[in-house]
Amino acid sequence: MFKRKNSLNIYSKLRIYFWPQKGFLRNFSYYWKRLIRIPDTSFSISMGFSIGFFIAFTPFFGLHFIISGIISWLLKVNIFSSIIGNFFASFISYPLMAFGMFFISNKNNSEGWFNYFVYFAKTALPIFSGILIIGFVLSFICYFLVNYVIEVFKNKLIRGK
Repeated sequence: MFKRKNSLNIYSKLRIYFWPQKGFLRNFSYYWKRLIRIPDTSFSISMGFSIGFFIAFTPFFGLHFIISGIISWLLKVNIFSSIIGNFFASFISYPLMAFGMFFISNKNNSEGWFNYFVYFAKTALPIFSGILIIGFVLSFICYFLVNYVIEVFKNKLIRGK
C-alpha cells in the first residue's frame, strides 16, 4: 500500500541515505519542534539541552548520548532534550575537533608506551581543553536561548487556548 510505483536503484538509495531528498534543514526543524513541544518545564528542557550540547564537546566519542542521558537523569532534567542537544552540537563539535587534530598534531616517530603518553599530552590535551571551553560557552548561550524560545512558545500556546 505504501510502496513506490518505481523502486529506487542502489545509487539513489545511497544518495538519499547520505543526503536526504528534503534536505537536512527539514530534519533540524523537526527536532527543534519536538524540543519545544516537550511537556515539561522550560528549565528542565533547556538545562537538558545545554547538558547534551556540552557533552558533545567532550572527547568521549561514541558515548555522548549515554553520558548526556546519565547526567540528565542524575540532575533530574529532561533526558530527551539532552539527546536532542547532543544531536545539534555534534555538527559543530566534530568538525572543530577534526580541524584541531589535523592542524595542531605533529608526527610521532618514536616507539614505546611512554612516548605515546607524551604525544597525547602534547597534542590531544590542548585541543580538548580548548574545545571544552568553547563547549561550555556555547552551552551556556544555548541554555538561555532555548529557555527563552520555550517560554515564548508555551505562553503563546496558553494564550491561544
